[in-house]
Amino acid sequence: MKGILNQGFVLMILLFVNTKSMAQDLKVKQEDGSTDDIFVSVEIAADFPGSIYKFRDFVKDNFKIPNKAVRKKVKGEIPVQFIVEKDGSLSDIKLLNNLGFGLDEEALRVIQLSPKWNSASRNGKRVKGLVIFRIYIDTNEEKEKRIYFEKK
Repeated sequence: MKGILNQGFVLMILLFVNTKSMAQDLKVKQEDGSTDDIFVSVEIAADFPGSIYKFRDFVKDNFKIPNKAVRKKVKGEIPVQFIVEKDGSLSDIKLLNNLGFGLDEEALRVIQLSPKWNSASRNGKRVKGLVIFRIYIDTNEEKEKRIYFEKK
């Protein structure tokens, strides 16, 4: 009985350690065969100059909801994932969910327009950081309230 408990305890520790290490870093294989580290767990996260609220304003000011989305009364979430490079530029921009009606393409377009961010930092060095930014759309709302950034 004691051996079974010890095995279960060791298994739990191994699972915890494995999960913890997986949550910290991503290794991305480049086209040339080299690998690149992208950090999820950092001391200083990548952020938009001024604050995330400034980035929200940037997105809201530049996002144009297509007429077909308004006609179809689309409501939903567009989570966008991207990498903030060491120099603050954005790369590997992709959608984690699709709403359709031209909204996905518009989300990608606006994020690609973004000015440079402040890069993430780990052990005092600039590193690539992973960001997931959520855009919520409700075309049933008044024009100025159709784009928001926190679930209602």
